[in-house]
Amino acid sequence: MIIPFDCDSVRVTSPYGNRTLNGSKQFHGGYDLVGVGSYDICAAVGGTVVHSRIITDKSNPTWQWGNYVCIKGTDGRLYYYCHMKSRAVVAGQTVKAGDKLGIMGNTGYSFGAHLHFEVREGSKAINPESVLGIPNKAGTYFLPIKTDYERAIEVLHKKGVINTPEYWLKREKIDPYFAQLIGRIAEKI
Repeated sequence: MIIPFDCDSVRVTSPYGNRTLNGSKQFHGGYDLVGVGSYDICAAVGGTVVHSRIITDKSNPTWQWGNYVCIKGTDGRLYYYCHMKSRAVVAGQTVKAGDKLGIMGNTGYSFGAHLHFEVREGSKAINPESVLGIPNKAGTYFLPIKTDYERAIEVLHKKGVINTPEYWLKREKIDPYFAQLIGRIAEKI
């Protein structure tokens, strides 16, 4: 599961698909999310920032998104992060998964602070569940709890010390002393 906030849990307040908003039936092309314990919005995937802006001209349909960031992912898809209070990236910038993009807000056509997260292949919105692994259903979802060893491998991978975390995660069961060594290395970095 990927949570596009700097936290371990997220609330889906409006899933992808048909919905009624203010008495009007419409298609919702993404997820409305609230970070539990954090307002910091983070990139779900790496890529290049295509747009980091606010549109206030109501003749442009994207005015509804308020402050938003669009990232062209390394997979070619477009990832939209909308209704931000503020943006922390600029167009042309390269970002990695987990990098801070901005702060959750209530700009544009919004009825409370949240993140509208949308994924597009070309001009077609797709269900974010396939990217985030968060069920397409209103509710609160939690990341699985990681062991100390898993966290140490994650640190070493982020620092570029190892490039194949899957291989190293398998090693823990082979030699318990190896897991202690990896933990000590991660602490020192």
